[in-house]
Amino acid sequence: MAHAMRQLQRQTQTQKLALTQAMRGSLALLAMDAEEVLDTIRREQSRNGFLRASLPALSAGGAGTMRPDIAQRDSATDDLLRQVSLVRLSPRQTLLAQELVHSLDDRGFLPDSPAETAGYLRCSLSELDALVPILQAAVEPAGVFAWSLADSFRLQLLARNRFDPLIERLLDRLDLIARQDIDAICIACEVDREDAIDMLDDIRALNPAPLARQPEALPAPGEAELIFTCDSDGQCTARLNEAALPQLLTDDALFSATMAVETDAGAQSYYRDCYRGAANMVQAMQKRANTLLAAGQSIAARQPKFIRTGRTRDRLPLTMAQLAEEVGVNKSTISRALANCGIRTDLGVFPAAHFLARPVSEDAPDRTREQVLQRLQLLIRSEDHRAPLSDEELARQLSRARLVVSRRTVAKYRKMLDIPGAYERRRRGAP
Repeated sequence: MAHAMRQLQRQTQTQKLALTQAMRGSLALLAMDAEEVLDTIRREQSRNGFLRASLPALSAGGAGTMRPDIAQRDSATDDLLRQVSLVRLSPRQTLLAQELVHSLDDRGFLPDSPAETAGYLRCSLSELDALVPILQAAVEPAGVFAWSLADSFRLQLLARNRFDPLIERLLDRLDLIARQDIDAICIACEVDREDAIDMLDDIRALNPAPLARQPEALPAPGEAELIFTCDSDGQCTARLNEAALPQLLTDDALFSATMAVETDAGAQSYYRDCYRGAANMVQAMQKRANTLLAAGQSIAARQPKFIRTGRTRDRLPLTMAQLAEEVGVNKSTISRALANCGIRTDLGVFPAAHFLARPVSEDAPDRTREQVLQRLQLLIRSEDHRAPLSDEELARQLSRARLVVSRRTVAKYRKMLDIPGAYERRRRGAP
């Protein structure tokens, strides 16, 4: 007798927190100090022409005032022309090379095909084929005078001595590089995952727009990122230190110009990925600044007296958890944001942790350990030396001052202050 078989299908639903690349980048920036942030931005700028640091505003009204993008472009052109003049070329080649400089697009590429370029320069294709490789090898930055994005990457890899047949094969699949699809790269290039990751890292470190020079507008590290100021009424406010925070933006004009001239679908995909990376960096920096400012405003509102005087007895209990609740973010986010944050006051520059303090106990949420230590020291100094107070009596007197601690805690704090017990103090006749 045949037994019927039943097939049961069961579905379960689970939730997982999936961090996107943008979220991971934002969290990483929160955990960095000012110098690490600047290093991260410089690395991103070196490989991403669409991420820019904002320039100071130019004075208006002068007849010679020039937009910064135009000034930068003119400077780059002059630099290329100067380099071309130093290359050993024939008079005919020098003239053609100067024309090629003026033919470059904003990325530093030759945007037209070799045949079209030879046509409007009124030269033969063989002349162009002989001249362009000379310029590609002699002129900096590496990657200019390229015919395509893949060609520019080839030149930059050659300059770094990282070009080989495997990576040459990968340059034919810019779409895989843009998606960072390791499995597909392994199949396309017939390599293992380790080699695929190494090749991808080599290419992702290159600049897809080598002529897009980056302005030196980043602040010097070491500045406090927050500034506390107090008015005559005793109120304190927090503001961001603009001199310590890089002002980032995406180069929309360069991206639009690049997409207008780029016809290769794989290159377009790569440029879109770079632009998204630049936008994510800008958003992450803005989120970091907003988190720092919100935390600073909360600290300033809680600790105005301590900010003015710097006396530990004036510091009120304030924890990371309380800050997180007031700012409306996770405690770990606040911890990352303030871990390496400096705050400037009229008394100097202090780490953010200087303005935080845990309450002495749940029974005394508005008192800090420093306040207990100070009160304990005062009680012992003012006691009758012939009849010193026991730890239990000290605990009772502290409780009357709303400093609720146990006898055991009194003993621990007394040892921290290097003060002997009541018996020893009576024997010595002094605290």
